[in-house]
Amino acid sequence: MEPVDLSSPLLRLDQPTPADAETIFAYCQDPLFEKYLTVPWPYTWAHADSFIAEYVPGGWASDLEYTWAVRAADAPELLGVIGFRVPDASLGYWLGAPHRGRGLIPEAQRLVIDWVFANGIVSTVNWQCLVGNMPSSRTAWRAGFTFTGEAPAVQVHRDGTYPPAWHGRLRATDDRAPKPGWPAGVAG
Repeated sequence: MEPVDLSSPLLRLDQPTPADAETIFAYCQDPLFEKYLTVPWPYTWAHADSFIAEYVPGGWASDLEYTWAVRAADAPELLGVIGFRVPDASLGYWLGAPHRGRGLIPEAQRLVIDWVFANGIVSTVNWQCLVGNMPSSRTAWRAGFTFTGEAPAVQVHRDGTYPPAWHGRLRATDDRAPKPGWPAGVAG
């Protein structure tokens, strides 16, 4: 598949470029990334370059993973990344620390989910995060995902394990309102 740009009055989702490597490298030094994400650790310049030059275009070309840079609608700065993995129909995302708490990921989620459903790529989107990742859980709750429980992570982590994760799903026919049944502290 050829990369697709998505946009709203708040955000523009497009392809990461070589100019984003420095920002990706800087954001990926965040200790929360080591704790909750599958990115390599320690994260190096080579990882950022490879992500932009190989991983992202390879995912689109193979139709296995669609990845976007998250940017403000009116500015070129990279704020974060969101991706959709086709084989397990899962959504993943991160924001650089200075941009958290501004409602950007819920809007990026909406853009990607609407595009996935509108194009018939899947009829259900899955979500997961490692147990205790409250910010990720809250964005999934706000997006209308139904909490489906705790189980091993779907994606292998950098240490080769499948640690305990919270899981959710959103069907194309679901109401997008927040659902009850999430772990304590998520809803609110």
